[in-house]
Amino acid sequence: MGSCNKPEIFSSILAISLTLWFGSAQAQSFDDLWMGRIAWPPSDGVASTYDDRTDARGQRIDRSKVSCAHRTERFGRVLTVRNAKTGKTIECPVQDRGPYFNGRVLDLSAAANRELGCGGLCDVIVRRKNFE
Repeated sequence: MGSCNKPEIFSSILAISLTLWFGSAQAQSFDDLWMGRIAWPPSDGVASTYDDRTDARGQRIDRSKVSCAHRTERFGRVLTVRNAKTGKTIECPVQDRGPYFNGRVLDLSAAANRELGCGGLCDVIVRRKNFE
């Protein structure tokens, strides 16, 4: 029978664990880990315009301000949104949840849609501000 030396096994496991722990990218908080640099960037795709009167938190939406709706980003997170065809870029805070149509990644307010030069639906490239 082979001999099993427990201290050697323990030290090997400890060395591997420490290497993985200190060798990998470290996030400052859970939010950074989940939604930040280590997590996948927001998807690029089609953005649409929404015309809700209230947001997911029950607050009134100011249609004259630039804002957007995203399914998973936290409220207040600023996204950099670029129109894929024209190259126009805006910074857009997440104020609501959505879109609820398949294939769409953002719902833009009327003001955001106007600033990007979208005529309803448009292809956009979405990134988190200060993360990429």
